[in-house]
Amino acid sequence: MADEIKSIYLGPSSLRTALGDRKATLKAILANRTGLGYDAQLGMPLGRLADEEPTIEGESRIVSLIVRRVEEVLHEARLEGDDPSWQLILSTTKGNIEALQGVKDTISEEAFLHHTAERVQELIGAVRSPIVISNACISGLSALIVARRLMKEGVCRHAVVVGADLVGEFIATGFASFKSLSEEPCRPYDAARDGLTLGEAVAALMLTTDEALADEGMVRLDGGAVTNDANHISGPSRTGDGLYYAMTQALEEAGLEAEAVGLVNTHGTATLYNDEMESKALFLAGLDQTPMNSLKGYIGHTLGASGVVETILTADQLRAGVAFATKGFSTLGVPCEVRVSDRIQPLEKRVAVKTASGFGGCNAALVLSMERTEEQPLRPTVDVKETATYTLPQSERPFAEFIREEYRALGEEKNMKFYKMSDLSKGLYVAVANLLKGHELQPRYTSTEVAVVLANSSSSLEADREHQRLVDQHPAEGTSPAVFVYTLPNVAMGEVCIRHKIQGDNTFFIEREGAVVAECYARILLETGRARAVITGLAEKLDEKWQLELKLLEAK
Repeated sequence: MADEIKSIYLGPSSLRTALGDRKATLKAILANRTGLGYDAQLGMPLGRLADEEPTIEGESRIVSLIVRRVEEVLHEARLEGDDPSWQLILSTTKGNIEALQGVKDTISEEAFLHHTAERVQELIGAVRSPIVISNACISGLSALIVARRLMKEGVCRHAVVVGADLVGEFIATGFASFKSLSEEPCRPYDAARDGLTLGEAVAALMLTTDEALADEGMVRLDGGAVTNDANHISGPSRTGDGLYYAMTQALEEAGLEAEAVGLVNTHGTATLYNDEMESKALFLAGLDQTPMNSLKGYIGHTLGASGVVETILTADQLRAGVAFATKGFSTLGVPCEVRVSDRIQPLEKRVAVKTASGFGGCNAALVLSMERTEEQPLRPTVDVKETATYTLPQSERPFAEFIREEYRALGEEKNMKFYKMSDLSKGLYVAVANLLKGHELQPRYTSTEVAVVLANSSSSLEADREHQRLVDQHPAEGTSPAVFVYTLPNVAMGEVCIRHKIQGDNTFFIEREGAVVAECYARILLETGRARAVITGLAEKLDEKWQLELKLLEAK
């Protein structure tokens, strides 16, 4: 472990939102001007990126946008693309999902998330293989937290974390199927809120161990945590406990109490239950009277990019000593009274908590600070033991028939939800149940001491393809929420967390081969005391091919 690494700083950044670049975005927010407007192509309010930059010849739009952001960050940091000291980490929910349009059977290589990252690597000339994280709407915060932990372990000196998602029919119809979209620009925490507004964004943020590369104000990333509600795959917990755990664990890692926090920038999507849940979580964490805001009314919900974009803008609020107004807010409409305002609020303390929540029950929080705090002593390194393994058998039978029989063989009480799951979720559900036979987690561990860290190469492309077929075949009728919710690989982890009451870290990596990064990260969680048991391994299912190879690792 690299004990000498004490602080992780926020370095150079670059972003594009519906309001423009970072400077233009800040100027518009301070002027209380939104970037949301009616999009005739999709027939809804949207925070659409302007086509300000030419697409790199032969590359997709999203690859081109990512490359430009990374180039700007590296240039400002005076680092060459082939400098081995930096690591690229990509956060996205759907990547180049447009490559699925019109697909019948064979999926284009361009639709694979690792392909998008590898094209960026090649165009930049990066030496290190990129890391890809797809964790629903907490992807950006997940990526920043992973980056911080890798850097604290001495894996790299700098990490460029990129969040990127664009909005087309695939995403728009999926959210519409949940009836979660507002017909007007969203109104976070307001009594009249009726849904979210989607947005596009691409943002890159360098984290660095080099104080000389720290951006203005010396903002540090001092802590972070990921948790799960273990409640529902598409709806937030009604109690707010999952997000509460994430915030308190992040503060604990930073060595801070709630009283030290001067700002909370929340997910704040303006859906009825998300905002309600967040107000309860803030109350539980003792942060309900801390100035807080949501930025969704300015730029929309930018999905896998949101955590990176909003972390950059949260750091800017700390530097300016103000909490931005929450655009669209007028009258408080959540059960716990929180300090949200339609006006700029002054900050008394230069410490911020940034949160996010998403499908699959996932929650994340990180702590940004401009104030000096006592360095927390490192927990003693522990040995990691592999206590169980399980591989889902192969079969000549069709997967649908095979997995039903495997499920029945578990002898569990009937869970009718099982038959509605995606094939990836079914396979993982059965594999984890078999892995844990004779290795029950409760009461040996509390719900937050167990983590799930998995990887595959295809993300959720099988469910993606089914959703895209519905969009292509019935554009006027829309698609099914029961299909769309599984177009995120981490939702399969969510099903496992619900079944086994797991509320610890849950992170999904996209790797071209195997689960090397995932297992490495699982061991870091155990060795640093952030988990006591981790279910890790490969969870792959595409067409009639599957690989579910799992391990139970425990701290000894």
